[in-house]
Amino acid sequence: MAASTSLLKTSAMPNSSSADHLHSSYPLSACPSCGHGLPISASAENDAVIEARRRVVELEAQIKHLNSRAATSADKLADYEDELRYLREAHAKYQQQVQLNNSPRDGFSATTPPQQQAPSQPPQPSLSRLASLSSLLPGRRKEVNAANAANAANAPSTPATQTFPQNYSTLSPPKTPFYNGNPNKSAPHLQSSHSDTQILTLNSLQSSLDEERSLRLRAESSLTQTQTELEELTAQLFGQANEMVAAERKARAKLEERVKILEQRDTDKRKRLDRLEKAIARIERVRGMVGPT
Repeated sequence: MAASTSLLKTSAMPNSSSADHLHSSYPLSACPSCGHGLPISASAENDAVIEARRRVVELEAQIKHLNSRAATSADKLADYEDELRYLREAHAKYQQQVQLNNSPRDGFSATTPPQQQAPSQPPQPSLSRLASLSSLLPGRRKEVNAANAANAANAPSTPATQTFPQNYSTLSPPKTPFYNGNPNKSAPHLQSSHSDTQILTLNSLQSSLDEERSLRLRAESSLTQTQTELEELTAQLFGQANEMVAAERKARAKLEERVKILEQRDTDKRKRLDRLEKAIARIERVRGMVGPT
């Protein structure tokens, strides 16, 4: 009997130590129906975390690219606005100059020789800035070339040579009078052609400015959409992580409670075994006292 009780003790103790070893070495999840511990597979969780990190890196790269594009678009828009403001000021000054040149001058036109009545020249810096800006725009070169061709077609020709002047800065007054005997008749024509050219250039710049604004709005909308998607994805990932941590804590609490119950049962079994051993010892003493029957 003593040998059997010692065997029971030795068989009960390794079970508890093996349960503790399993609890410490492997993560377990408790079954909701029976409470039996099962090992958790972390491969699916690792794959989900890796995919989420890759998606976050891709979204951050897209955000950086969109930020750089928005910055370049803002710089271009500011340059276009400055250029448009300068062109409007130059156009207003040119209109004032045209009005002053077209206003009647009593007594001055009669005494002025024909050499001093040459047509007024448009401001050259504005045309050079228009040409430089139009050369930067890819879709506006054809319009500028068409405007230059229209200027060449509308330029006045001399009766003697019937040729078009190539440079407005080197125009000389005609040696023979034009039709109706008015040498100043070509000045409004040249001014109107230059004003048409500037209007065409301003229209092209306005259209390019509108297009740039629309592109900027699209970039800003895509940037805000990407930021909202990134925030939603981050919140979702944090929510999933919190849920996983909460589930792990619950499973750990259940396992700890299960271990406590098993330890309590083990102590109860030990107490029962001690009682049985004491009872067996008393029975043996009584048998020894009574003797063999």
